[in-house]
Amino acid sequence: MPRSARRMSAASHAPRRPFRTRAAAAVAGTLAGALILTGCTTETKTVGGLPDPLVLTTYGTSTGSYADLAGVADRVSVETGARLRIITSDTSVGRLAALRSGAAQVGRLGDEYIFGFEGVNEFANEDWGPQDIRVVWVPLSPHGVMTRTADGLDEMSDLKGKRVPKYTANPSANAKVQALLAFGGLTPDDVQFVNIGYGEQADALQQGQVDMIYGAVYGGSFFELASQVDVQWVDLDPDDAEAEDRLQTVVPAASVGSFDRAPTQAEGESDHGIYYSVAVAAYDEIEDETVYNLIDSMVAAYPDYKESTISLPGWSPDEVVVEPQETPFHDGAVQWLKEHDRWTDEAQEKQDELTQRGERLHEEWAEFMETDPADEDTYRLWLEWKRDNGLAKESEELTSGFF
Repeated sequence: MPRSARRMSAASHAPRRPFRTRAAAAVAGTLAGALILTGCTTETKTVGGLPDPLVLTTYGTSTGSYADLAGVADRVSVETGARLRIITSDTSVGRLAALRSGAAQVGRLGDEYIFGFEGVNEFANEDWGPQDIRVVWVPLSPHGVMTRTADGLDEMSDLKGKRVPKYTANPSANAKVQALLAFGGLTPDDVQFVNIGYGEQADALQQGQVDMIYGAVYGGSFFELASQVDVQWVDLDPDDAEAEDRLQTVVPAASVGSFDRAPTQAEGESDHGIYYSVAVAAYDEIEDETVYNLIDSMVAAYPDYKESTISLPGWSPDEVVVEPQETPFHDGAVQWLKEHDRWTDEAQEKQDELTQRGERLHEEWAEFMETDPADEDTYRLWLEWKRDNGLAKESEELTSGFF
């Protein structure tokens, strides 16, 4: 059946919560203006089962996340006939704000989709709080730590006392750095943090401002840096179960795995970094049919884009994560997975658990905000509230204040 003819049952739509605030309205105005200047308006029609244009958001153009999304968007556009546009931001708030304001419908996001769902880190304030975010597609990708070869920093434990990036407005990347430090038996108190934008870190390593950088190993900025500076990957020991336990205490969804064909690596050489998802996500209010048709078109076009970047083979429907972990799946994604025999009873049980958690988070946040918490203390007080009401997560306790 053609994608444009498919319709989801209206009964499958959960009630939608309003989520716009004064801050969101301001962001919407700014982003809408930017879209008009680039020839993309906020008025849409439907082409091939997708809004036309369909606007996506992700990290900056020098990142592997952007390269992957651009490769997928190009072939999906050919597959459906719809125009796909990408707007970028180096910050978690910027990417999520694009979705919340409606300037973008779908994003390839860092852990802001988890932080936003929980209303933590930069989203623990009166303009945000818990958000109705849902997962669309969950490809895994390798991420690693790069250092200058001359510095002899071969293991994470070697970074004790060294200068480590603290990324501006990017709690997702900062949490991964903290997790990697934990892998090496280090805490944030064991290193010197340097405040820096995520997109600026390659230059900072080259200029000696920091002693390590972190990111998706196939990012364009890493390849460019490796062509100019003698750099190496910090190799994680895949057999150190205790170290991986420490890592997962901070970032539960991360795991150690090998990668190859990355910058600095000779043919046949590999190193070990962490694998986790830079997930495709959307707000719950996005139509189920849009999400279903987007997934359908991504899968149909997969043979045409899978070699566009080194990491795009991980977008295969046989490789992506198909069970909810920390955020519920979108109903349109669940429908697609069910129809293709990829949805299990265990996945449904986890989906129900997380959906109910989201409802609780909204209810508790409303009560919490009635206490009129101080702006500078909202995050700490919200974590205490969650703890007192049976919603605490150990990873949030560990990363609180570090974003």
